[in-house]
Amino acid sequence: MIHKISFYLRIALQNLVVHKARMTLALLGILFAVMSLVAFGNISNGMKKKIEAEIGRFGKNLIIVRAGQVFTAGRSARQFSESRTLRLKDAQLIKESVPGVAEVVPYCDASYTARYKENTLTVTVAGVPNKIFDIRNIDLAAGRSFTGTEEVKAEKKAVIGFKVYENFFSSEDPIGKNILIFRVPTEVVGVMQEKGADFAGQDQDMQVYVPINAFMRRYNNVDYIKGIYVQVQDGYSMAGMKTALRVFIRKIHNTGPGQKDDFSLFTMEDILRTQEEGIRLVSVLTIIASTVSFLIGGLGIFAIMLLSVSERKMEIGVRRVVGSKKRDIIIQFLSESLIVAVVGSVGGIIAGFIVTILVDLIGGFPMVVSMNIPLALFISMVIGILAGIYPAIEGTKYEPVKALYL
Repeated sequence: MIHKISFYLRIALQNLVVHKARMTLALLGILFAVMSLVAFGNISNGMKKKIEAEIGRFGKNLIIVRAGQVFTAGRSARQFSESRTLRLKDAQLIKESVPGVAEVVPYCDASYTARYKENTLTVTVAGVPNKIFDIRNIDLAAGRSFTGTEEVKAEKKAVIGFKVYENFFSSEDPIGKNILIFRVPTEVVGVMQEKGADFAGQDQDMQVYVPINAFMRRYNNVDYIKGIYVQVQDGYSMAGMKTALRVFIRKIHNTGPGQKDDFSLFTMEDILRTQEEGIRLVSVLTIIASTVSFLIGGLGIFAIMLLSVSERKMEIGVRRVVGSKKRDIIIQFLSESLIVAVVGSVGGIIAGFIVTILVDLIGGFPMVVSMNIPLALFISMVIGILAGIYPAIEGTKYEPVKALYL
């Protein structure tokens, strides 16, 4: 049995070597189909891992209340702008009145120009309480966060992002130095560890955190906030808490039954779900493209094997004369079509990993191996067998004597 298998494989491989160009064209369809399945499976899993890691770094059990979009009357047309109805008292009322709330952190942010000596940067300045460092899992590389007393007194203290530190203080200690933020001298008391871009693509290393009272009075001169981080206690449903928060905020804002919310609510799971829907759409398109490639590859193998049978009538006749049975002829041609499919599949797997590595390096995704590899290999083998059945049966229809004289 082993000798027969070895014999069939040897003949099949010899045929591949003799007809290299022909067989290469036959297996390209299989190669591209497997490559797309393997590459996208690996890349999509890596994207999901990165999103999950980003959500984990963002904070645990967080619901974000964000000022909603409202219409404002412009000179020429109605325009969108953020509502100004969220207040610091809203955050306090949520903390005091909504069961299941562990912590509440209001925030307000804006883009400003920051300057130190000759260097100038455009940074995102966020006014926050010092509790932000706990609920957002923000660690400091140097210095400290601002204190509760500094918050109450609206002192001009800042914790700067890592890139801000590198641009301003690459060769000196930043702690105790003053930077200008929108012409306001601000003392640096801490430096955040490097964090990279968040789920929305915002560079967290270009942020500057200041006490929220100082931001609202001295930098932005506003009496409203942009949003509120609500941390939910363990054991509470995030969906249920979103509903409870929506009802409560509408109540304290005196929003009528027919009126729209002047705020929006979302969780990290909502963002993950949106990202996964996009990945799922691309996955469907990839499966369609792979199916077409598999069909093209199967047709290519079918055509090449049919041509091979027609060209090898003499070989078939000789083998029949010396004692080969019809099933031996069938097995031989099926093994050849199967090997073409397997070689194309292996080439597709290698090409898929090359594409995966390149995309992961460019996109910064972790390397994750998907379960598409055995599936792609199995589909390729099935297609190889199906594409070789008809040509193999055609090969058995030649009578030995007639085949020798054709």
